[in-house]
Amino acid sequence: MSSLEITGLVAIIVISAFALLGIIVAIPIFRLVNRIRLLVEKLSESLIPLVENLNSTMSHLNSEISSINELTQSAGSIVNQFEKIIRLARIIVTNPIIKLISTSIGFADGIKKAVGKNNKNNSSKEKEEEAKNEL
Repeated sequence: MSSLEITGLVAIIVISAFALLGIIVAIPIFRLVNRIRLLVEKLSESLIPLVENLNSTMSHLNSEISSINELTQSAGSIVNQFEKIIRLARIIVTNPIIKLISTSIGFADGIKKAVGKNNKNNSSKEKEEEAKNEL
């Protein structure tokens, strides 16, 4: 055998060894890629409905938050209306004209009571005189 034939034979052995090594390494890599592909398909099958549920839940949550926002705005409006009513009541109660009218009503009641007592005193004196006259 010549040196050229030995070199060719060594080259064939080395190339065959590398090919065999490539096949040995390629088979597990192929299986791994195939498993990863199946895993991705299963994940996409389970994640798509999950993401859709999450999307609908978020939409529902946003609508609830919006209704809560409307409720707080309504409550704020009610509080503002109540504050206006309280201010109006305070003005009405503390208004000087109202005080003057209530004072004059008080005087009128006092005068009526005084006149009523005089009438009672006069009628009781008349009754006493009639009782004396009868005796």
